[in-house]
Order: sequence, then C-alpha cells, then structure tokens
Amino acid sequence: MAAPAEDIVDQLMALVPEMVPVTAEDLSPLRDKYRPLFDTFVNDRFQAERRWLRNLRQYLGLYDPEIERTLANGRSKAYPRITRVKCLSVLARLMNLMFPGNERNWALNAGPEPDVSDEDAAAAVQEFLTKQQEAGVQVPPTEEDMRQAIVEMAEKKAARLSSIIDDYLQEMGGDQTQDYITVNRQVVASGILYGTGVLLGPFAREQSQARWQFQGQAPQRVTETKYKPQFEFLPVWDFFPDMNSKNLTSNDGYFVRRVMSRQQVRKLGEREGFFPNIIKEYLERDGVRGNYKPRQIDTELRNLGVQSNVNAEPKDTGRYEVVTWYGPVLAKHLTKARVDMGDADPEDEVPGEVWMVGNHIIGAMTSPWHDLGVKVRTVHTFTFDEDDTSPLGNGLPAVIRDSQLSVCASARMLLDNASVVCGPNLELNTDLLRPDQDLTGVHAYKVWYREGTGADAQQQAVRNVAIDSHITELLQVIRLFMDFADTESFVGPATGGDMSRGPSEPLRTAAGASMLRGDAALPFKDIVRNFDQFTQSVIQSLVWFSRLLGQHPEAQGDYNVVARGATSLIAKEIRGMQVDQLASTLTQGELEHVDSRKLVQKRFEVRDLTDMLLSEATVANNRAQAQQGMQEQKALQDKMMRATIRSELANAFKNIAQGQKNVAATEKSRIEAVEGILGQMTSADMAASAAQGVAEQPDMMQGVPPQ
Repeated sequence: MAAPAEDIVDQLMALVPEMVPVTAEDLSPLRDKYRPLFDTFVNDRFQAERRWLRNLRQYLGLYDPEIERTLANGRSKAYPRITRVKCLSVLARLMNLMFPGNERNWALNAGPEPDVSDEDAAAAVQEFLTKQQEAGVQVPPTEEDMRQAIVEMAEKKAARLSSIIDDYLQEMGGDQTQDYITVNRQVVASGILYGTGVLLGPFAREQSQARWQFQGQAPQRVTETKYKPQFEFLPVWDFFPDMNSKNLTSNDGYFVRRVMSRQQVRKLGEREGFFPNIIKEYLERDGVRGNYKPRQIDTELRNLGVQSNVNAEPKDTGRYEVVTWYGPVLAKHLTKARVDMGDADPEDEVPGEVWMVGNHIIGAMTSPWHDLGVKVRTVHTFTFDEDDTSPLGNGLPAVIRDSQLSVCASARMLLDNASVVCGPNLELNTDLLRPDQDLTGVHAYKVWYREGTGADAQQQAVRNVAIDSHITELLQVIRLFMDFADTESFVGPATGGDMSRGPSEPLRTAAGASMLRGDAALPFKDIVRNFDQFTQSVIQSLVWFSRLLGQHPEAQGDYNVVARGATSLIAKEIRGMQVDQLASTLTQGELEHVDSRKLVQKRFEVRDLTDMLLSEATVANNRAQAQQGMQEQKALQDKMMRATIRSELANAFKNIAQGQKNVAATEKSRIEAVEGILGQMTSADMAASAAQGVAEQPDMMQGVPPQ
C-alpha cells in the first residue's frame, strides 16, 4: 500500500530542512495547541493576580478601591505602612541568614562512593602510594586505604569545582552588576511580597576570555571563546504556570511573557530555531505597529505608580508581546517545524520551546539540555509560605492583612477623634449675638458681643460642647494589633534588631546578643529551608553547565549539592567559641585524625577573616622553604660539630704526644742519673750491695717487700 502524500512530503522536508522554508501552515498544530493553552493559563491565574495586586497596594500603603469608596470626604485616610516595615525586615533577616558574611550558603560534597574515571582513580592510588613511600611506610595499602584515597581526590575536585561555580555566580545576571546575591535578593523580595520568586536559567552566552599560556619560560597571551551561564530574574506578572499542579516543582510546563521592541523581535530571527521568513513577514504586514496591548492587570499596575498620567492604550505602541512555552512538545509537531528529531517516536513528548507573537509561531526547538542528553531545570522558584490551595504560595502581606487593616482603621478613628477633641466645639445662639461680628472662627483674645434684655440676657450666647476623647483606648487597640502583626510575621523587636526590649544587662554581650538573635530567627527556619531548595536547584544546574558546556575536568564526577542556609542560624560567636574550645581540648592522639587546614579555615570563617589565609600552594611552598632552611641549618651545625670534634681530637693527640714526650724525657733523666751513680760506685760498694741483696732474698721469696 502506498504511503499517504502528506507522509511523503514530511519525509522529504525532514531530509532537506534547509531547502524547504517553514510555512504558517506547517506551524498550525503548534499554534492551535499553545495559543489557547496560554489563554487558559492566563484565566486560571486571575485570582492569584487579584491577591498579588492587594499585596502590592498593602506594601505601598494604598487602600483597595472597595475600601476607599467607603471613606467619607473630610475624614482621615491615614495608612500606617506596617506591611512595608515587616517585608523589609524579613528580607534583611533572610538575606543575613542565607548569605552569612564570606561563607557560601551551599557546598559541593563528593559522594560516599564517588563515580570517577579510571584515570582519576589510578592517579589517586598512585599519589597515595607515593606518599606512603616518602613517609617510609612499608606496609602494603589495604582496599579501604585506596577507597579513601579516591574519596580525598574527589573532595579536592569538588573544592576546585566550587571555585569555578563561584566565578560563575559573580556574573549571574550577565554582567558584573548582577552577582549571585543581587539576583537572589530580587527573588527573595518577590517571594516575600507575592509568595513566589522566579529565576530562569542557566542560558549559555559566549564570551571571549584571555589567558596566559607558557611555552618554556616565555608567556604568551591566548584569547579563547568560552560559555558562561546567565540567569534572568522573572517578575511574577510575566510567569504563567499550570495552576492545576500541586506545586511549582511538579509543574510540567509554563509560559513566559516578554515585551520586546521591534528590533529585538527582528534579532530573534538570527538565532537557531527561529523562522526569519515568518518574523519578517509578520513585521512587514501584521505587526507593523506592534501587538502589545496592556491587559487589565497591567493598567492597574500603571495606575499605582508614577505612570498613571501616561496614556495606557496608545494607538501605536511599537512593542510586541512575545510568549514562550517551556515544556513538553510533541515530536511530530517539531518535525513539521523542521526540527531534527532523529529516531524519536512522533507521539512522544520531548522538552522544547515554542515562541509566539500573537497568533504567529516564530520559533520552535528542543531544549538545549535535552540535546545534550540530560534533564536540567531551567526555572527555579522560591515559595515564601506554602499553601495547599495554590502552587504559588502566600506572601507576607496576605498573612498580616487583617492586622494591617485593623491598625489602619484604628489610626483613622484616632485621628478623627483627635481632630474633634483637640479643637473647641461651640454652640452659638445667633439671636443673642450682634450681627456685625465674625462668627466663622475662634481665636485667642476674641470678644463675643451679644444683645438681649430680660429673659434673653439670662441665657448664654456661646456655650462649649464637650466631646469624649478615646485616644487612650484607640492607642491600646493599635498596640494590640501591632502585637498581632509581630506574632503573625515572626518579626518582633529582637528579630528586627531592636534590643531595647531585649534581655537584661548580663546578656547584653556580643555573644549573648548574637545567641538571642539566633533564637529569634528560629521561626524563619522553614522559610530558609524553602530557599535552600531554590539554592540547590540553581547550583545543581551550574554543575551540569560546567560539566557539559564549561568543559571543566573537575566537573566530571559524582557531587552532592548541599544547601547550608538553615545551618547558618547558629550564632557565629557561638560557633567561634565552639571551634576554639575544640582546638584547645584536642589531644595529640586526636590531632592525628583532624585535618589541620580545615580546622584553621573554620576558625577564620566564623570571624569573616578568610582573606587572611594563605593558599594551600603558598603554605606548601613556605613549608618546603622552612624545611630546606632547617636542613641547611642542621647541615651547618653538623659541619661545625665535626670541626669542633676534629679540633678537640687534635688537641687531645697533641697533649698525649706532649705527655709521652715528657715521660720519655723523664725516663731519660732517670736513666742518666742511674748511670752516673753506677759510674761513681767502687768495687767494695758493689760487693756490699750484692751481699745485702742475698740477705734480703728469703723475705722477698715470701712476698714481703724489702724494708
């Protein structure tokens, strides 16, 4: 049976996609599916938009229209901005907890069984054997020793990869004015105000980077092109998730709205995956004047700010509303859009992107991460207060809304009451007052002239009307609802930094204050844990980026991303004392099990003095120089000792020789004396001496010495 004509055409177009331009008819399946789906997502988000708008008015100190209509003219319309103070206090507190000084709020740890390459494992084992030989250890390594060597090598790679990711985070927003902390502050502020903060990325951008390459001893400057990650903070007003999902992490797809200029839309045609012929045709025919028309929510947002006097609906905006779908797309629809799907099943859904301007599809492509064979989240969300009724959560203004409005009502009543009580209220009988005087005002030293005789003269022409004051009671009501707001938001005096209502004098030390603020921050722990999920998602995406696009060898391995925002709730001073106490109590045997470098790092980190630490290479160099100096000094001492010994031996031999010489001289003198005596003796003396010798012989035989 012959194949249908449509299938033959599709096969031909798949073979030569560059020769067959994409037509609007080819893109009709994508348009028919995702344009109505976007309208559905917009309608589903209506109630969330109403809540966001109320939160924003509450933050700005503006009454909702339904409340403002009930406020009579001439009455107080005061709005104490308690919500703004609470939001800024929570923002400052969270940023302080999640970004404590010079410490990272995340860490990369090697897995218990690191997945490393054969070359890395062999290098780790060889390095371990070399250290064993240098230490003079003759015992063959065990299997546990080799496993530990691989783990240590993986931890060193994790440390180097952490430094690479740190460099990425310095330009998280695409330039050096948008670093990691700045972008995260926008996300946290959005989460506090609206309930959700959204960050898109990482997107790859090319950047030329110069480095020095050494050929022998001559340095050479080399310029190379590298990929750097870029993230984009997305306002909640431009984020359209599936409101039927339980939470944002399980959301299969979402829409992003961008308002672009004509030049920006035209530039899209130069990117891969977009259709320049359709973009050009649209700009020259249907989109000459732009298609952006502010929706009702956009108009209300403009009316809240300084743009309220700007025409919200000009005839020619010159701007375009570009809507992008990020999520699953049918393979057969992408095939019609000239996307090479390989051997994918036409009925399978793959991660992709669909770009629309009005009812026109201007771009369709698979996700770049899908092309690389991995699944990486490109939308990272922070939920301030999780709510089962909505995946978007609740913002802080919604939590303290009743307390805020109660404070506003009490403040209005107090001012209205005070305005009446503080000024005099007079009752005037105009029949008794002269008509030639001013009856419209009261001032000091005013004289009231009256007329009347008889019974009229007995009545007061001007009487004071007393009105009850309720200022004290209303102040108590305001304080009551302020306490309610503190309880509902967990932002009290200690949390906000006001220690005047804190502990007694013995606890007002640096460590005591830090400990008390740490205790006051405990209610934020769940919020910080929610942000830890956001941090983990962002850092994990950067690990994949550095592995696949950065092409860093350190990224090849098994790493666990650990978010440490919740652990920073412990006071730094307390941690510092704990580390110092540990260092002072370690015995010599326990020190053998401690990494001295890590211990020193912790002692400096808790004091934000890590910039004083030398690098490991510098420490190793200094240690080698010190050992070389000690060896040279020892060699010099040995040389001096040998010289001293030789000198002492020479003196000793000299003294011995002199002694022997003196003994020889003494013996010579003695012999000469004996010879002189013998030369002077006569024969008779010799005979007498011989006789005496014979007489003394028996005593000598008995061992008795001669007298």
